[in-house]
Amino acid sequence: MSLQRRAVMETASKVGIDSKRTTAASVAIVGVVVYLALVHLKPILMPLAIAVLLFFLIKPVEQYIHGKVGNQLVSYGTVLATFIISMYFISIFLYEQLSLFVEEVPDITAKLEEKRAMYTESDLYGLEIIFSDSTWVDVLASPSNIEVFALAILGSLGAFVGSMITVLIFLLFIILEEHTIAKRFNAAFPQSSGRARKIVDDSMESISAYVVSKVTCSGGQAIVMTIIISPVGFNIPGWFLFGVLCFLLDFIPILGALFATIPPVLIGFIMLEPLSALLMLALLIGNQQMFGSLVEPNLSGAKIGISPLVLLLTVMLFSQVWGIAGAIIGAPMIIIARLILDENDRTRPVAVMMANDVEEE
Repeated sequence: MSLQRRAVMETASKVGIDSKRTTAASVAIVGVVVYLALVHLKPILMPLAIAVLLFFLIKPVEQYIHGKVGNQLVSYGTVLATFIISMYFISIFLYEQLSLFVEEVPDITAKLEEKRAMYTESDLYGLEIIFSDSTWVDVLASPSNIEVFALAILGSLGAFVGSMITVLIFLLFIILEEHTIAKRFNAAFPQSSGRARKIVDDSMESISAYVVSKVTCSGGQAIVMTIIISPVGFNIPGWFLFGVLCFLLDFIPILGALFATIPPVLIGFIMLEPLSALLMLALLIGNQQMFGSLVEPNLSGAKIGISPLVLLLTVMLFSQVWGIAGAIIGAPMIIIARLILDENDRTRPVAVMMANDVEEE
């Protein structure tokens, strides 16, 4: 009897191992297919992904407005019109700020050459030889490179805005088929309808929590940074442009705030005295750490729950295939992917590995 029980246990163990291997292989294959699709179907999938995320984002606002006016056409029309008008004025405003910064680039370049000549002639215990070679200075601190950086970021965001027509078309069809999709899914998969509804509800809640926390923290960090580098503080050229870039780039998890801080710091070391530049650097780092390490985790809480390593890999992957827009929307996409994986017993271990804290499972 004991031998039979042992044989049964060994067979069950082998079946469990084989099942896990099959699940892992299936996840790997799906991952490769998804990556290839992201690369080769970018003109279709990126606007569709943005449209889905926008739907999750505007739905709570639409429901609130619908509860007040009682007309879904008016509620959706109000939300979409507000979004389109906001994007239009933001684009014009960013262009104006970039033009103002470009006009100040020659003055920054002249100050850089003046400071480099001064340090070359100073006694810096052998370090003055670094400033005598202008190659590394031109690479790291050249105002023209900072200008190119700002142009590249705004150009990517401009391409992102340019795809809004396709995004709005997808979003319009999603809104029109909002109720019919649910009915068709319930008819086709009656046993999975409850699970699908839970995924959609959790996605809306998680995306809303993510966006609210990011808007709050990005706005707060950008305002403090703008004050620090403004004429009230250290008077860095292009201060308002860099404040806006800080707000936009902070939507890229982990790396965004760092990228937004580098340009004003470089200009600070060019325009300011060393002690003042170091003080400004300390204030900017303190601002970044306060919002990134203290404020944002308390706002987002367990709703985000994604491992920092998974977020970093997601940002790198989506930025490689979709650029800046991909880096911004990558985090919401991985949140939805984790919710989907968590609803299936076979893929739940993958969702657990993606989590930031096992206790929340």
